[in-house]
Amino acid sequence: MRLNAAVWINRQLVEVEASRPQAQQLSLAEGQQLKRSKVKACSFWGKLFDQRWCRVTLPEAVDENTWLEWLDQGEATLYIDDKAYFGFNVAHRRCRLPEGTKVVWLQSSCIQSAIWHPEANGMDAAGSYFEGAFVVRRDDVAWNAYHDLKCLFDLAMDQRHRENPQVPTTLNCAGLQAPVDKYTPVYRRMLRGMEDAANALDQKGIQAMRRSLAKLYQELKMDKTFSKCILTGHAHLDLVWIWPERMGELKAVNIFATVDRLMEEYPEYRFAYSQPASYEAVAKREPELFDRVKGRIESGKWQATGAMYVESDTMIACGEALARSFTLGQKGFEAINGALSKLTWLPDVFGYSACLPQIMKQTGVEYFFTTKMTWNAINRFPYSSFIWRGNDGSEILAHVTQDSGYVTHMEIDNIKAPMHANQQADVHEEYLLPTGYGDGGGGPTDGMLERARRLGSLPGMPEIEWDQPESFFERLNTVRNALPVHQGECYLEFHRGTFTTHGNLKASFRGLERAMQVAEAVAAATSKTWNMEDSWKRLVFAQFHDYIPGSSVWDVYMEDLPVLDRHAATQLDEAKKALAGKGEDCLFNPHAVEVSKWIDGLDASAYVSLPPLSGSSIESVIQDVPESVEVKGRKVSNGLAEFRVNASGWIDQLSWEGVEVPLSGPAGQLMLYPDHAANFEAWDIDRHVLSIGEVCKAKATLTCVEEGAHRAGIAVTRKIGEFSEATVTFMLEAGSPLVQVTVDLDWQEPESLLKLIFPTKYAATNARFGIPYGSVLRKQVPDGLQAEAQWEVPFSRYLAVFDEGEREGLFLATEDKYGATVREGSVGLSLVRSPRVTGYDAHNFAWPPHLTRLKIDSPYSDIGQHQIKLAIGRYDAELPRERQPASVAETLFTDPIAYTGKAIAPVIESISGCETLVPHWVKPTDSGYVLRLHEVAGRRGLVELKLQQGWSAARTDIGESMSTPLSGKLAFSPYEVVSVLIQKI
Repeated sequence: MRLNAAVWINRQLVEVEASRPQAQQLSLAEGQQLKRSKVKACSFWGKLFDQRWCRVTLPEAVDENTWLEWLDQGEATLYIDDKAYFGFNVAHRRCRLPEGTKVVWLQSSCIQSAIWHPEANGMDAAGSYFEGAFVVRRDDVAWNAYHDLKCLFDLAMDQRHRENPQVPTTLNCAGLQAPVDKYTPVYRRMLRGMEDAANALDQKGIQAMRRSLAKLYQELKMDKTFSKCILTGHAHLDLVWIWPERMGELKAVNIFATVDRLMEEYPEYRFAYSQPASYEAVAKREPELFDRVKGRIESGKWQATGAMYVESDTMIACGEALARSFTLGQKGFEAINGALSKLTWLPDVFGYSACLPQIMKQTGVEYFFTTKMTWNAINRFPYSSFIWRGNDGSEILAHVTQDSGYVTHMEIDNIKAPMHANQQADVHEEYLLPTGYGDGGGGPTDGMLERARRLGSLPGMPEIEWDQPESFFERLNTVRNALPVHQGECYLEFHRGTFTTHGNLKASFRGLERAMQVAEAVAAATSKTWNMEDSWKRLVFAQFHDYIPGSSVWDVYMEDLPVLDRHAATQLDEAKKALAGKGEDCLFNPHAVEVSKWIDGLDASAYVSLPPLSGSSIESVIQDVPESVEVKGRKVSNGLAEFRVNASGWIDQLSWEGVEVPLSGPAGQLMLYPDHAANFEAWDIDRHVLSIGEVCKAKATLTCVEEGAHRAGIAVTRKIGEFSEATVTFMLEAGSPLVQVTVDLDWQEPESLLKLIFPTKYAATNARFGIPYGSVLRKQVPDGLQAEAQWEVPFSRYLAVFDEGEREGLFLATEDKYGATVREGSVGLSLVRSPRVTGYDAHNFAWPPHLTRLKIDSPYSDIGQHQIKLAIGRYDAELPRERQPASVAETLFTDPIAYTGKAIAPVIESISGCETLVPHWVKPTDSGYVLRLHEVAGRRGLVELKLQQGWSAARTDIGESMSTPLSGKLAFSPYEVVSVLIQKI
């Protein structure tokens, strides 16, 4: 305490002038033109996310030891000579000023700062609390002596607790201290040495104390610890979370300026940052700062790495959208570094898809890092360093820092815990430790950097060294053959609610995915181009791991959902313009499989069969009318499928193509669950929730619904819970074996979860779940803790249950739902859940006026109207390609485009052979297009791709880094993503 108090001296309050707070964000040049008034110390200012510009006139004698101390509850970026110089927040309070500085400017943000810092607090209704600005001087002798003693003291307290866990890691403030009768000599030596140093301080002053401590450090020095902690500076930035995007951009400026300044003070400091989206934001807002950062990168002190455009959620997106995070990201890293990133950096997302190693391998990535798998709630992830083998066999070198998060502060336990938990320490003594305040906290502090200088040679501590992540992996790669292998997905046993939270967001996200799919298909078929990159960047940005999971504040969704919808509408409009012209009435099929369906909106409905990726005159594709749909009482049939609804409104009999579905109970039941997560409400569905659900048994009204002779079914309307109502419509369509289900829901139940249940006896050991590319098998039977931990799981677009052998079962395809419980043949599809929206209770009263005017009167997500679409069908792994669940999930919910213009002949004449290699996307290129296919059932095979005359095919990869001409049949392996470059000869 005495040393700490001696560090900062000659504290002098300085005058601050500030502009009026406003929501609009202005540049420095604009801010300098604003009218300003004097600011009182210890005052509040602004509303949440407001900005103000401050001008500080400094005393005349600013020398090399003059520091500006800025004490504000929010954040501020310091500008000197009109350049972003340093970022102030609760973790970074002081900055050394250049000699001779007379005037500085600060851009202040009314926003919570450094979430995990003990002094961090949310804004209140009065705004951000500004204590004042001061110039101070630092007594460097006291500063160094403080850190010398503090590191030893913290280590001694940690050692004491480890040797006797009943003793706390702090000293008693009064009364008896723990006895030292049974402690190791090293602990006794630390106590004696610190006592000698304290005596030297009392007798001869701080310099004598430092000499005493230096002698103690030398005595305690450990040359070989069999462990090495590789530090990399880290400032994990949530691009959105409890702040909207524009504030995330300001935080990036704040972080980058802070890191750059600390590198001046600490030459050994190394820092890494991912996310090209942030580099773009800084380049846009502060180009001079971005140039300085590029200089740091070129010097080797700063590493731009991570491979992805943003740190994307990897479970919800479709394959192509997830892959674009890599291709856009690698494009960004190549622009920054002149080379691709070798590392995927994902410390904090909510599970890691089994197709990730394959995507990484095909986009130039060799390494993978995370800390999140240590959040598992039931089963400990078994490895620290390992080979991650994807579902297709692709292998990536991976490291999980165990017993550590992505926010570490260089405290003793932050360093020791992952050292002791390094499962492969016998093979490779190093472990990687990201260090610094994350989640908007500005990264490492000068205190952390001081501790890093001291702790590495003390007893019980690992050797400590600053280095870059990719260098760490290069050394790890030398022992690659000695590492264990983990194959398949890395399922995170936590945050299971993120697959469902904010269903309206997920609907808009999936809507933009489908719009991009259509737009790129049209561009490929017409060879026309327009701006798609902006829409792709929006879609990929929305994959950020606190955006699409629904775990951000209201502000993010109120501001950004209309943007997603607008991009979708724009891309569809551009596609229609590209097709339009003189000619006849046509339909364009954006899929690379044949699509047969009913087209409405003509003079009369027509049943059409559309060739792959082509535009056809309507007259040329009209087919004979299939057997019509017949409704007799509560039974509906069309010759291909049949179901019966009982008096309660549930399906009690179901068959398709002559095969009776072995139901284990009524299907299509709505189940309502009270949903009160213990900790992270927007993120989690706790296990007990699924044990206390009740069937919605309110009296149902059944209505026959007919849409011409080709579409009919039964609509079931009933009350849900206390305040809600749902109409579930079960429909058949002539010519289709699918039972299409629509749920029109008026949802008014707070903190509740609603599921749609399909109980069957298809209870094979595993169920199959769609993932971005391919699929994954997960246990659905009681089979130990790993199976039990998967009480709610993610899927992308479809899932299936079946008997062993996958020749008979049921699949479910959804328009935009992603979470389910699957147990012993029973599928519980999660429709909506309504947790408290992140941050609502904490800061809704501090919202700026433009948000207050929206009059959100509920703290719960998804209260309101929903229309949910899905289909159930017969599952058989041998189904034709167009009937595979992966195909149905694409074609059923994305309609052909009607246009007037010329027919467009299909280039792809046919794809024949193994039916589980399913086309997923068509991506235009300068010279043709890439047909993306993925194997969805774990099978190996050959297909024959027939093209129209005048076209050629070559194998490429997701990154389009190679091209090998195709001759003969196309060979593929289980779960492989196959990319075929199709070009005109």
